[in-house]
Amino acid sequence: MTGTTARSTAFARRAWQQQRSTAVWLAAVIGGLLAVLIFAGPGGMNTAGLDDLIPAEGTGLVSVRDTGGDLLPVTTYLLSMAPAILGMLVAVVATLTLPGVTADDISGGGIEVLLAGPVPRRALFRSYLGAGLLLTAASWIVATATFGIAATVTLLALDMSVTLSLAFGVALIVVPFSMAVWSATATLFGALLYPGSLETKAGMNGGPIRLLAVLPAMIAVPTVLLLPTWVLPALVLVLLVTLLASVAVVTLTARGFRSTKVLST
Repeated sequence: MTGTTARSTAFARRAWQQQRSTAVWLAAVIGGLLAVLIFAGPGGMNTAGLDDLIPAEGTGLVSVRDTGGDLLPVTTYLLSMAPAILGMLVAVVATLTLPGVTADDISGGGIEVLLAGPVPRRALFRSYLGAGLLLTAASWIVATATFGIAATVTLLALDMSVTLSLAFGVALIVVPFSMAVWSATATLFGALLYPGSLETKAGMNGGPIRLLAVLPAMIAVPTVLLLPTWVLPALVLVLLVTLLASVAVVTLTARGFRSTKVLST
């Protein structure tokens, strides 16, 4: 485990130097803008006719009230979706950073040298995954911190009050973490087994593997947050399924990997 941790740190440091912390700065900007847009954007928007989409009594996860103590349903709804939006951000960042972790080893043949040594395949792939998760975690922490700071400043400026539930706090941690693990694992799977489906050096471009990586953050996870009485059990289920699926994908990657496939691309 110590060897895996050391390799993950080394891979992450190399990718950080190559990418020049672009993803982290992007996360900071998005996190700050998200907070400002949630609290300053909708204001007292009229929700007539939108009751099926935006419940007038709130979602149960959070509540946002104006200076008079009246509930702001649109702002409350958008804030309830903040964990899912941050999860989407983390998933996208993972699809951008993980290929950079493996690109040099694949293009330069370094992965063949590593696999020829005493390091087991599964341990090496866990190291790549760990490096991707370290970079993704940095983006997640920065995005969450800037979101919190910008939200606090905006709330004070607009004289709003916010009530947060335990489930919302758990969602703010579990959702981005789960999406980071799954997105990084799926991207690693594509980069090593099906390099043609994931254009490593294409920046924001990508194929079906990237879609697979971010799909849960786009569809399944936001739905979980709309189940007020089942949020905590659903979040536990999301976390368990994500971890089990990621372990299965890493195992599949280790068994199916052929260095000639990636070196010939």
